[in-house]
Amino acid sequence: MKNFKEMLDRDLDRTFYNTGEFAELHKIKLYGVEREIPVIFDTDSEDRRKITADDNAEGIHLDTIVMRVKLSSLAQPPGQGAVLWIDGERYSVLSCQKAYNELLVTLEGYDE
Repeated sequence: MKNFKEMLDRDLDRTFYNTGEFAELHKIKLYGVEREIPVIFDTDSEDRRKITADDNAEGIHLDTIVMRVKLSSLAQPPGQGAVLWIDGERYSVLSCQKAYNELLVTLEGYDE
């Protein structure tokens, strides 16, 4: 019988970070290291997404999203204020939380 942590690891690999299920492959560049890794974006949750246009040019919005990645996918967790590139788009790290073998990274960037 497998222990609970082994079952969680299996579910992360087989289901959540399976690109045929929930995850999508994206090029992530952090601290000069670029990797193509499976990522899950949490942009639908109202309490985790805000769009403001007050201080920006017309058609430019400040967008906050949450990116979920496996802990082992990045060379190191990003620190607050770090610059993270997703498929060539620049984001600033607002926060990074570890949840078992995942990182929940809150990012802020501009969207047109």
